[in-house]
Parts: sequence; structure tokens; C-alpha cells
Amino acid sequence: MTSNGEEGRVALVTGASRGIGAAIARHLLGRGIRVAGAYRSWRDPVAELATQRPGQVLPVHLDLAAPDTLAAGVEEVHQHWGRLDTLVLNAAVWDGGRLTRMDPDAWWRVVETNLRGTAALVRAAIPHLVTGQNPSIVVVGSVVGEIGFAGDTAYASAKAAAVGFARSLAKELASKQVRVNVLAPGFVDTDMTAAVPAGSRQAIVDATLLGRFGSVDEIARAAVFLAEDATFCTGTVLTADGGWSL
Repeated sequence: MTSNGEEGRVALVTGASRGIGAAIARHLLGRGIRVAGAYRSWRDPVAELATQRPGQVLPVHLDLAAPDTLAAGVEEVHQHWGRLDTLVLNAAVWDGGRLTRMDPDAWWRVVETNLRGTAALVRAAIPHLVTGQNPSIVVVGSVVGEIGFAGDTAYASAKAAAVGFARSLAKELASKQVRVNVLAPGFVDTDMTAAVPAGSRQAIVDATLLGRFGSVDEIARAAVFLAEDATFCTGTVLTADGGWSL
């Protein structure tokens, strides 16, 4: 057993197939925490991790746009391990464009899918979290939800809403000792940001105090801190952006 009593704990991590979600799953496993790795379409990376860590990883299919999969996925985790202690809401859908140029239906789809999916998954998880050990919810937001970003009004709106959701939920669940916090990453090296044009990337780097993009491991460590170690933090927004938003 680890010094923090983590043995036997179970975490459900959404978007665990790649990038930040995959890194969070690895770091939780490194702490001796069993991980239900949720995926929408890329099952293979999670299945491979399950092969590498037998008995410690459970691939689970979840789709933010299909609420029925969310409740079913949570129940699958609970039936498999009999508990749920931590929920990390990392998965999100993104579509960008300036408000006057973006199709209204596409704009609302980003906001609705992210917010509705988050609320539906948390609703399904709460009955199990309230009986967990050091129960916590980490909502992975974005720094754009705090300060905005031109051409990203839909995603920024969804992530800003996530902060209000999390802080309100922290008040609702405080009596059950369930902590709810938000992690707001900045620009991170992932396969998604690899597509950022060189000129735009350099402008971001120039505007970041630490002069670089973050790594998925740096963001994962911050997420694990909120989930496992920040036991007197709830309703907190932890910004991890290298100083880009200052």
C-alpha cells in the first residue's frame, strides 16, 4: 500500500486513449490506482495498456454525445471493481471558428455536447463517488474558458460553463466530502496541437512566460495532484499554462 492509502482505489478517466487523458491514466497507475480508461472510438491504446497492466486497467466505451453510454459505462466500472473513488473528466469535443463564420448548429453542438456530457456523466457517478475513499472529481477545462480566445467562442463558452458547474457542484457535494476541482491547461504538445501552423505556434510560445508548450506529463501530474493530494481543495481552478494567460 502506498503512503497515501491508495491501494484498491479506482479512477475513471475519460479520453484515455491519447494525449492528456492517456498520461493521466499512466500517472494514476503509477500511484497504484486502478484505472477505467474511457474511450469513444480508439479502444486499442486503452486495451494495450490493459494488457501491459493486467487487472489494473478496464477499457470502457463512453461517448459524450450519447448520454446512454455514460450511465452504462459508470455501471460497468462499478460492477467490475465494486467502487469508484475518482472521476477525471478529460474528454471533450472541439470545433473552432469565429462566431460570425461558424455554423450555428456546429457552435451549439460543441457547447451542448461538452456540458451535457459532463453533467450526465457526473450525475451517473455521484451515487458511487459518495461511498468512495477520498472521493474527487476533476474537470479538465481550458485556459480559454478563463480568458477567451479569438475564433474559439464555442469551446471557450463550454469550458467557462464547466467552471461554474464545478464550483456549484463542489457546494452541492461538500456534505458528502466529495471534492470537485477544475484543471485549466494552456497549450500542450499533443497530436491535436501538432496541427497548429508554425507561425501561430511561435506566437503562442512568445506569449508564454516559460517560452514553450507544456507536456502531457506536466498536465497529468497537476490532474493527479487535484484528484489525490489536494485534500483541502474544492471549487478550485488550477491553471497550468506556463504563464500564457498572465
